[in-house]
Amino acid sequence: MRTLITGVDADGKSCVVSRDELALDQLAPGFAMGIPYTTATSPPPQRPTGTAPLIDQGIDPGLVRWMVVELGPDSETPMHHTDTLDLQTVLSGSVDLMLGDGAHRLTQGDLVVLTGVDHAWRGGPDGCRLSAVLIGTPPPDADAGSR
Repeated sequence: MRTLITGVDADGKSCVVSRDELALDQLAPGFAMGIPYTTATSPPPQRPTGTAPLIDQGIDPGLVRWMVVELGPDSETPMHHTDTLDLQTVLSGSVDLMLGDGAHRLTQGDLVVLTGVDHAWRGGPDGCRLSAVLIGTPPPDADAGSR
């Protein structure tokens, strides 16, 4: 499974900061496990300051919402950022994740970690279904825009 982790570059533009294949470790016969992403604090780290409109998910820092999202064929969302850390899995179809560094095509089984950065979605020719776990994050520091 391919895992994309988002962040921001030196200019504050949203981008993919890590792109790896998830390795599964065989822990016992018939049981393997891999960890695509982990945090070291609770609540998760502060999100970066976005430039696109904020979509307030209404999830307090550290609280969780799990949802399934469907995007129709060739449908598009506007560029936005969220107040959450999103752990998403493409369940079916394909979708383009639009970031400041361009479009990233995701297909069934791909994983993406959205760290509250500016992004948009464009459904593939057959649309897509995503599983998304959203975790509320603290607001950015007032000086976070300088990072």
